[in-house]
Amino acid sequence: MKAKSVLMGMLVGGAAAGIATLLTAPKPGYETRRTLKANKDEYIGSLKDIKESVLELTNTVASASKEGKASIQTFVTDVKTALWEWKLETEENKKALQEDIKELEESISDLESELAANTEEK
Repeated sequence: MKAKSVLMGMLVGGAAAGIATLLTAPKPGYETRRTLKANKDEYIGSLKDIKESVLELTNTVASASKEGKASIQTFVTDVKTALWEWKLETEENKKALQEDIKELEESISDLESELAANTEEK
């Protein structure tokens, strides 16, 4: 949600609440107007505080968004690096395993030859 939309919603809501209050006020109009004039500065101050809070919220959200984007980019880079390193490590292991398998196959072949030779001799 955009900050402008939030501020506009707050202003419209405030105006609607003000009108509803005036229409249902227990005091006569002239007393209500006098009270409003007396509290005008307080209301303006409250609106300024709301505006500052909305601007601060907007800046905080923008900052968090930038930090989140940077964190995600760092995470993706770290994952890619980890996968690349793992691939290199497994490649070395793969070669070692293939050599071990060849040695086992040769040993089995030798054993089969010896067994065949032993059975022919008997």
